[in-house]
Amino acid sequence: MVKVGEYIEAESDPYRKELRKILAKYPADGQVYPITLSPGESLIHEDDPSNMVYYLMKGRVSVVTNQTRISRYMLTESDAPDFFGEYEALGGIPRYIAEVRAVTPCKLVAFPTDVYLLWMRCDMELFFLHVRWILNSYINQTANERNLHFLDSDGKVVQFLIRAYEKSGEMPDSIRLTYTRMEIAETTGNSVRTVNRAVSRLVGKHLVSVKNGKLQITASQYEALKKEMESFLMK
Repeated sequence: MVKVGEYIEAESDPYRKELRKILAKYPADGQVYPITLSPGESLIHEDDPSNMVYYLMKGRVSVVTNQTRISRYMLTESDAPDFFGEYEALGGIPRYIAEVRAVTPCKLVAFPTDVYLLWMRCDMELFFLHVRWILNSYINQTANERNLHFLDSDGKVVQFLIRAYEKSGEMPDSIRLTYTRMEIAETTGNSVRTVNRAVSRLVGKHLVSVKNGKLQITASQYEALKKEMESFLMK
């Protein structure tokens, strides 16, 4: 751990400029904890004591929770910049409600929960922005849950593939997915066996390709997947 002023000055640009703005009203004697994660490492474990709030400066993480019907379920993925642990801190929830783990190499800084709450009381403008972000995030997650509820297993996998392609940029000629079948299962709420069957059916329809065990989607397959999704939504 290190004092906030020392931490900011030790950072390189452009992070130093970003941190000076965000942490302008952070308690001067408050401590912070710089963190780096490799892909697959967990930042937060579900049900652990919620004693830290985290700011993601670089990288992408997934938010995963336990379910009764399946082993794991991915609620969302999030890119920097973003905060984690705020739900618990602001809601007075004593334990983290979900796991947060790195999808790519990540760079973060952690704040003790009590210092974070003091910080928010001292920076009402930032507090308002955080509350608005939390509400928007909750609304988006609720909408996603509602959409998934009305889709069968194939429809959920098609929706996942469409979103994976769209995350890659502006209409690339093709993409090669890095997700494992387990990660697709977690995101869609299916079992790995169900995902494998759905993928096999989509491959049979030429809506997706498999090369060296990894899924590939071309621009034309993406357009075909969107038409396939329309048929699911019309059922």
